[in-house]
Amino acid sequence: MQKKLIALALASAFAAPAFAATSNVDIYGNLHMSVDVLDNGSNSGTNVSSNASALGVKGSEDLGGGLNAIWQVETTLGGERRGASFTSARDTFVGLKGGFGTVRLGYFDTPTKTLSRKLDLFNNRIGDTRNLLRSDAASGALVSSNNSWEERFDNGIRYDTPSFSGFSASVHYSTNFDSAGTTTNNNTDAYSLGANYENGPLFAGATYQRNNLTTGTGDETNWRLGAGYNMGDLKMVALYSKSKDQRGVSGADRDVWGLGAGYKLGNGEIKGQFYKAGKDDTLADSGAKMYVVGYDYSLSKRTLAYIAYAKTKNDANAQFSVMGGGGHGDDLTIASGKDPDAFSIGMIHKF
Repeated sequence: MQKKLIALALASAFAAPAFAATSNVDIYGNLHMSVDVLDNGSNSGTNVSSNASALGVKGSEDLGGGLNAIWQVETTLGGERRGASFTSARDTFVGLKGGFGTVRLGYFDTPTKTLSRKLDLFNNRIGDTRNLLRSDAASGALVSSNNSWEERFDNGIRYDTPSFSGFSASVHYSTNFDSAGTTTNNNTDAYSLGANYENGPLFAGATYQRNNLTTGTGDETNWRLGAGYNMGDLKMVALYSKSKDQRGVSGADRDVWGLGAGYKLGNGEIKGQFYKAGKDDTLADSGAKMYVVGYDYSLSKRTLAYIAYAKTKNDANAQFSVMGGGGHGDDLTIASGKDPDAFSIGMIHKF
């Protein structure tokens, strides 16, 4: 009821015919804040962080014959400092949904990213698996360019099939995945393919992604296999990722794999996760291991509190972090061979 009232108030404020004519506009989001004690292996400190906090508006329109127009606009929210809100776009699209499946145009997660997010027990927190899964420079440091294993595609076109007895598939194409501008030759296009099976306690998925680059060998690829299983109060997850020719560098290949488990105790859940990144084949001693343990407690259906501890052990030429590789708002500058760790107390409220 509260959401409907807010949506009506927003529609009245804008006084736009499109809003007034749409009866199912929803406002949604989450605020995720944490206090983090950080150590990069050389220095330590305490920060307050906003972690993938977001605000969105979405809706649909019945076009008849089982066909619906769908849309969504989502943006980042920051709550820890001035000027941090509305700083970047999140999943934003327009599309059609019907018995044939769903088609969308815009900016949104790839099947590759969706698979890892579904199997990460510490999504947007310290110990997020993206600290090891994202494409990385030869030394292990994260880079923002030509890095789309855990990103949203710019200029995206995506089709998702309906479920066929638990089986579904996705095709996601970008005409120019690392630029918001126009292109006449599609020399930085990319695609990500996904196939999933979900039935009862079992989930399994596989993805493949290719990014066409303008440097090096011309492309980089990644494929993944993942699974999850619920056995009563026990949940188990696993993921394997293989990247080849990262950043367009021939032979810059890396394997990453990990396991996690969580066990519910009343309103709480105790959980842990381990991930291992093998060395980049172009650089010796460039692998890492990451350990994370935590406890979640549901204060209500919409509010969750948690504590977590994470540590990454880097090889001599690696610089992997325990935060900053994913949705966590803080980051650490890591020197080669240092072993960062972090302790976090946080709260998430969804609305």
